[in-house]
Amino acid sequence: MNLGENNTTAGCTDLLVTSSAANLSLNSTQTIEGVYLYWAGSGFGDFNVQLNGTSITAQRTFTNVSVTSGLNYFSAFADVTAQVTATGNGSYTLSDLDISTDLTTIPGYCNNRTNFAGWTMVVIYRDLSLPLNQINVYDGLQSIPNTLSITLTSLNVINTAGAEIGFVAWEGDSNLAIGETLRLNGTILSNPPLNPANNAFNGTNSFTNNPNLYNMDLDVYNIQNNITVGSTTALIEMSSGQDVVLMNCVVTKLNSQLPDATIAITNIEKQCDSRTILVDYTVFNTNSTDSLPAGIPIAIYLNGQFFEYTETLAPIAIGGSESSQITLVIPNSIPLDFTLQFVVDDNGTGLGIVTEINENNNSDSETVSLLVTPDYNPLPDIFSCVSVIENTSVDFSNYASIVLTDPTHTVAFYTSFSDANLELNPITNLSNYIVNLPSTTIYVRINDGSCFAITSFDIRLVLFPSFNPLDDLYTCRIDEFSVFDFSEYQNDVKVNPTDIVTFYETATDASLETNPIVNITQYLPNSTPKEIFIRIDNGPCFSVTSFFLDYNDLPEFNNLDDLLACNEGLTRGTFDFSAYETTAKVDPNDSVSFHQTLDDAQSENNEIVNTSSFIADATPKEIFVRVENENCYSVTSFVLTTENCPPTVYNYISANNDGFNEAFFVGGLRDIFLEFEIEIYNRWGKLIWTGNNSTPDWDGFAIEGYRWDNSNSPKGTFYYILYLNDENYPAPLQGYLYYTK
Repeated sequence: MNLGENNTTAGCTDLLVTSSAANLSLNSTQTIEGVYLYWAGSGFGDFNVQLNGTSITAQRTFTNVSVTSGLNYFSAFADVTAQVTATGNGSYTLSDLDISTDLTTIPGYCNNRTNFAGWTMVVIYRDLSLPLNQINVYDGLQSIPNTLSITLTSLNVINTAGAEIGFVAWEGDSNLAIGETLRLNGTILSNPPLNPANNAFNGTNSFTNNPNLYNMDLDVYNIQNNITVGSTTALIEMSSGQDVVLMNCVVTKLNSQLPDATIAITNIEKQCDSRTILVDYTVFNTNSTDSLPAGIPIAIYLNGQFFEYTETLAPIAIGGSESSQITLVIPNSIPLDFTLQFVVDDNGTGLGIVTEINENNNSDSETVSLLVTPDYNPLPDIFSCVSVIENTSVDFSNYASIVLTDPTHTVAFYTSFSDANLELNPITNLSNYIVNLPSTTIYVRINDGSCFAITSFDIRLVLFPSFNPLDDLYTCRIDEFSVFDFSEYQNDVKVNPTDIVTFYETATDASLETNPIVNITQYLPNSTPKEIFIRIDNGPCFSVTSFFLDYNDLPEFNNLDDLLACNEGLTRGTFDFSAYETTAKVDPNDSVSFHQTLDDAQSENNEIVNTSSFIADATPKEIFVRVENENCYSVTSFVLTTENCPPTVYNYISANNDGFNEAFFVGGLRDIFLEFEIEIYNRWGKLIWTGNNSTPDWDGFAIEGYRWDNSNSPKGTFYYILYLNDENYPAPLQGYLYYTK
């Protein structure tokens, strides 16, 4: 009855009409169970209206006074089941709902824009094609803001599938969404786009998808994820920071149509000497209100542990059943006596896939005792170490008692599995059994009276492992902590690469496998010569050999003096240390070589060949000397250094382009005295040129003072002053030079 939203549309009484119509359309399979008429509006109430021309008087009324404005609002209820049942489908018009008197006499409704009126019918119907549902209707008139909580009682949630909740609310505005939420059990409900999470009461009808219901909400929400099976109550919480909302009616729909699965183990077939059993079982759907779907999982547990699962094949009707059979192979980890449990509607995690009327009657258990072969102790293989494979006597008479776990069982030994299976040709001489093959299998039959087991063991003749003889090992004694590395002997000694090699300090340790030498790459003997024992194992047998460790002495050498040469530029120098080849040796029979790095000296690589005029590109430079005798070597070293020697002045210049004396040259100056400065003066004492390590030599051109011939100086005598700027040469060098063209 609202022609526009009162919050955004101008007007007040002219926004309302006193009658409006809506259509009822039910399917032919749907039978009316109850119809409840609600009407509401601003003011103190109009409780007499007409429905399709029939007068209706309110059977129950509700009033509410807004806590923010103090204005009064009303709602009325009437059961119109008989009238609607008689009329059936068609148009229904509610008329004579007039609230204009209150709107005109109480200006607050128009000023606050809370002027509204409207009606709705809640129709409860039966449809046999639909699931069995529980319908609850709650009504009253409570307002927001700011918050409102309503606890719905008398619920019976036995299945959350298809659960829905519907609301009839008044005065909601689509453009007022300040702090506006609708929650069920703490979770915000939404039904976008009609009912977003932050604007639940926005004048919409989610049954017809009408977004312009204007100050009235008819909304329904899916709540199957907001309730739990077994719940009897639900909490509705509403909030609105500004918009006035009046809750009038709440309707819940909960599915109450459920199956009830039970199971029974009817027979178990077992065989001797087998862990395979055949189980017959039946699944029932008694005491149910719905059929049990196909594919219901059946979990099988052994001693309470999930083993495997199967499932039903077809739907089971109410009161029906399905029988089936399954073969189970019981794992060896399960004892002979165990509890077998079948649980219907269980996927192996304790959870089902359907909701049932009774969730606590889904299992059946039986105690199972398997018929199995008698237990026995495994027998180890017998190994006999021999030098050659030939007739060897073996005693396994004690195996008759070792193999039995129950002294009442009997045991016999055979040379073949067939004989053991048929109990033919048992071995009689267990204490002196002769074998002449590398491997002989003996079969053992254990009987308990009804079942038997067959096990076996091997008698193996194993050769002592062969080995390669090893040379004694010598190393150079560098100091008292010089160590030996005999790790290569691990492979050198073996003939068979799969044998295991271990080193020991005594023959007893090698025989008993005690105190093995752990660090064979850095072994330090307590004395020399030292015998090391080697144990070679092929598994059952071993051999022992040995070798000796001893030291060789390093060659002695004489210390060598460092060498000094003139700096040829950037610490470069030429050195002669050829005499050191003899000087370094104490023993004239030793050999000597020179190297630029310690690594080269130790590995005897990159020997310096020209020792009489060796050029060191940069100094100081260490030269390493390798002194070697027939077994070991020693390394010593000396250092090459350079010094700045006095420069040599060449004081004649003939700048005639003949390639000789083209410029003023000073030998031993450049790149040696890096900070030098040189000045050239003419005969009258006038400075005409200056230079340093970064400038070229003077070629007769004047850059300062008087100039002749385009800066070319005239021939004649000139004077120089050379500042070396070196702490070893504090005084400058000076003199004359002659320049000609």
